[in-house]
Amino acid sequence: MGGFDGSFPRRGLAPWQAKRVVAYIEANVSRSFNVPDLAGSVQLSVSHFFRAFKASFGQTPHVYVKVRRIRYAQAIMLNTREPLAQVALDCGMSDQAHFTRVFRNVVGISPSLWRRQYMEPVTVPSTGSSARTGRSEWRRTKTGSRCSSVGR
Repeated sequence: MGGFDGSFPRRGLAPWQAKRVVAYIEANVSRSFNVPDLAGSVQLSVSHFFRAFKASFGQTPHVYVKVRRIRYAQAIMLNTREPLAQVALDCGMSDQAHFTRVFRNVVGISPSLWRRQYMEPVTVPSTGSSARTGRSEWRRTKTGSRCSSVGR
């Protein structure tokens, strides 16, 4: 009849191919690459790779890479004060406008609004020069909730 004897073609990427593709994407998330580069990394034709990738990951390579780049951008925005234009370039986007469009498409809000929601001003203790000048510092919240003090 078929099936277990190998008479039917396998769907999706082999486990080693999936691992290699994910590793390639992770290593090159800040660089420009395309589907033929990914297909070449696992020695498949572009058309076969495209179908196998979608069967394995449930989305096209383009969508997977786009989401991965946005997750990378979110990590940068949470851990640095880099301007959004620099974050865009660090994530392999062509410019800030392109980054903002893609970010809004994936996350649902603009990157600047997202950053404001997950980074919050923290009141500096009353000693020191920043307390006299009224400046605030920023810190990341673990849950995204608002806290009013540094010690929480």
